[in-house]
Amino acid sequence: MSTISSEGPRALPAEFRVPNGLNKRCDLPPEAYIMDLDHTRFPARPGFNTTGQTIKVAVNQFRVTNFANMDVTLYDVNVSPEPKGSIVWKKIWETAEVKNRLNACKHPWIYDGKSLAWSLNKEEIKIKVDLGVEKGSPGKEKDMFLLHVRPSKTIRMEALRAYLANKASWDTSVLECMNFLDHLVRQGPSERFKLIKRSLFSQTARATRLSDLTEAVRGTYSAIRMTETVNSGGLGLAINVDVSNQAFFIGQPMVQVLDCFIRSLGGKFRGGLAEARTHLLPAITPKGEVMRSELFKALRRLHKLRFSLTHIKGDVSYVISEFEFGTQYGKDGANAKTVEFMQRKEDGTEKKISIYDYYMEKYRLKLKYPWLPLIKTSRGNFFPIELCEVKRLTPYPFKLDPTQTASMIKFAVQRPRFRKEHIMEGVADLGWAQDKYLRAFGVTISPQMPMVQAKLLKNPELAFAGGQKKNPGNAGRWDIRGVRFSVPNPQPLKSWAFVSIGGAVDAAALTNFAKAFTNTYRTHGGNIAGPPKILNYTGTVSLPDAVHKAYQETGSAFKLAPQIIFFVVPMGTSWTSAMYERLKKNADCRFGVVSQVILAKNAQKCDPQLLSNVAMKVNAKLGGQTYRLGHWPATGSQFSVPTCMIGVDVSHAGPGSEKPSVASMCLSMDKNACYYTAAVQTNGWRVEVLTPENVRSMLGPMVTRWRQINKTVPQHVFYFRDGVAEGQFAHVLEYELHNIKRVFKEACGTVPKFTVIVATKRHHIRFFPERGDKNDNPLPGTLVEREVTHPFHYDFYLNSHLAIQGTARPVHYNVIHDEVGMKVDALQNLIYHQCYTYCRSTTAVSLHPAVYYAHLASNRARAHEADVASPPQTATVKKDEGGSKKKSATDKGPCPKLLPLASEPNNLGARDAFLASMWYV
Repeated sequence: MSTISSEGPRALPAEFRVPNGLNKRCDLPPEAYIMDLDHTRFPARPGFNTTGQTIKVAVNQFRVTNFANMDVTLYDVNVSPEPKGSIVWKKIWETAEVKNRLNACKHPWIYDGKSLAWSLNKEEIKIKVDLGVEKGSPGKEKDMFLLHVRPSKTIRMEALRAYLANKASWDTSVLECMNFLDHLVRQGPSERFKLIKRSLFSQTARATRLSDLTEAVRGTYSAIRMTETVNSGGLGLAINVDVSNQAFFIGQPMVQVLDCFIRSLGGKFRGGLAEARTHLLPAITPKGEVMRSELFKALRRLHKLRFSLTHIKGDVSYVISEFEFGTQYGKDGANAKTVEFMQRKEDGTEKKISIYDYYMEKYRLKLKYPWLPLIKTSRGNFFPIELCEVKRLTPYPFKLDPTQTASMIKFAVQRPRFRKEHIMEGVADLGWAQDKYLRAFGVTISPQMPMVQAKLLKNPELAFAGGQKKNPGNAGRWDIRGVRFSVPNPQPLKSWAFVSIGGAVDAAALTNFAKAFTNTYRTHGGNIAGPPKILNYTGTVSLPDAVHKAYQETGSAFKLAPQIIFFVVPMGTSWTSAMYERLKKNADCRFGVVSQVILAKNAQKCDPQLLSNVAMKVNAKLGGQTYRLGHWPATGSQFSVPTCMIGVDVSHAGPGSEKPSVASMCLSMDKNACYYTAAVQTNGWRVEVLTPENVRSMLGPMVTRWRQINKTVPQHVFYFRDGVAEGQFAHVLEYELHNIKRVFKEACGTVPKFTVIVATKRHHIRFFPERGDKNDNPLPGTLVEREVTHPFHYDFYLNSHLAIQGTARPVHYNVIHDEVGMKVDALQNLIYHQCYTYCRSTTAVSLHPAVYYAHLASNRARAHEADVASPPQTATVKKDEGGSKKKSATDKGPCPKLLPLASEPNNLGARDAFLASMWYV
């Protein structure tokens, strides 16, 4: 059994600390983020898989074939007075006087854009810089700076070589080497392309229009990574190159941007700028207070947007700090006519002048939209919107709407052959062989994709009732026609109904669909005691009333609380995702009744395959299982001791939203880890690590239920965690695992052994097999644990699914804690085989079901949010570096909880049954 410290639940810190000097753009191993390296150790790779067929795949990771074992000088870059925002630092570094001084040195310089530089030179530089020279207005005090570049320390590349060979532990010296190399490989390309985090974009790159406001642009992702290549003749370093697709603002005047933005808000704002004047005026409260209007508040989404000016020459850019607002401007608000400043004249006198009159006098410009809000920058400058423009390749930071998302997917999806071609085009654009910076520091990179040894694991056989079996082979899919589910719904289906909402289908079509589903489910072994209730609501009944009526009428008809209700809903604009969430909110949170939503067109077609797919979902929701892995006896288990699986996911609201994060936990309930219950709850404001309160409240009841069902306590637990980056691995162990162990100790009296596995698809590794499927994607079961993995940590990539479109993305599994000690072959085959047990599909899924189910539960929990779920208005407001206001995660006050399930007074008895079901699938 595992051990646990005697301390109580471990509370999350107000802020997670990381070592100084971390470069977030650099692909670093998890120990780089640990404050106390002696306290947390990650398991080493115990070996390689010996099962399956050995195959070859090309990987989009290009070997570093040489990096000189030299000493590099790290410089501190200081600017006085310290500029506001990184853009001024870059302007200073790129001025002619600074460039001339640096170019006079023997060796080139690498610059991080702010406070660090690297070079083989060893000298100190001091230069006075006047940014006004390039703007044509020299001598202004605000543009005068002193640049001081001085040697700080020596970086020894031999420290990195020792770590990669597993001859030295991670320390600051290794971090400094990786930080230098990351900036080195970017320096040359960043001078030719637009650099956004780890991706490079060209003005001539392929693009497609997403809306009047946005476009998608194809660029090149590149990042230096540590790799498992030392034992095969490599140096342990490589460059991961991939296609990068990103949304940008379309380059256009700011007035057009504002017009498109306002229209995108919809509703009363769909008329855009033409009808926005009154909506932008300040709101006056009954007490006479001047407040920001609803539309004006929405403009804060444009804060931090970079822009340039159209009325002056020069490539100078600014950032929107905020749109000026103040009660002193009265009912007309802050605009070009109401905002005034003191203008210094040539004779030294000053006069008060409005923004409108200033541009009229100085530039002979008569503003067309003087009533629009004024842009305010971090340096306190005001600019009329109509004199600003958004340059092309300005990132669009917000969540795309469904139409934009569909267009982005269509643009981004590429078959493997085309993706490989575009990757190689990106390699050519990076130009490693011609890069003067790489050459100066003795770094060479192979432009060829390496062929890597991989394994093709054997697929499992699937067992159904009555001894029926299916062998998917390498296809990754199977047919369930004519088979009976391995475990039908335990309780006979007695109280159930089919409901048509808003006249989605007529009574005849609804009855026909109900009969067709009943026959299909019975064919698959469904335990049905009698026909359902048929309810057709043709009027303008509201969704809450429809759910209430359906629940009451079904319960009354069968003298039994409803077990499941089918809702057939309209198609087109009359049915939205928000309406779906409202229906689920009422079914889940008011009545605790399992529900199934069917689109009208599907109910009318009665397609046999769709009916079988719905039957799989319904069977799972009612406590059954579609199939099990066939190579285990019906009375046995694939585990040698009582074992359970935990899946955890924390989802965050999209950019611009202030909804809280939502955590979900899933726990397998049966001996073969196929049936999962789930619990969900809000998890603070953009907090990724599970709070101790959530661990206790969500996991505790599920562990108790597990004991009741299995009549024992678990001895092994496999904890699958999704959504965490390398920088959070230690937090998962230090906080989540500690608190989870405490829950098991309290519920079971003992602590089982834990293996903690992080599963992620947020990476840019892709495989191109010698022999793949019909689309040239890797076959299901393709395992890669060499070349692209960490030099010695326990990680691997697994492609478990058949990619329907585009290029398959394997899942990266990191074993970050291993008390169970299952053999490598057994663990990797277990994960792969369980990808065939996902209850909603007749295909193997790409992600372990524990994590997949956690995803589903987390998404479904958004329907359980209270109507108002945003930070309290009394929260503390801080200013960021750009001067704009924001709320920190710890300042937002208590996080609102999700609505409780089965909250109607007469339905409290249904709550336990609902929580024990797979209600979220």
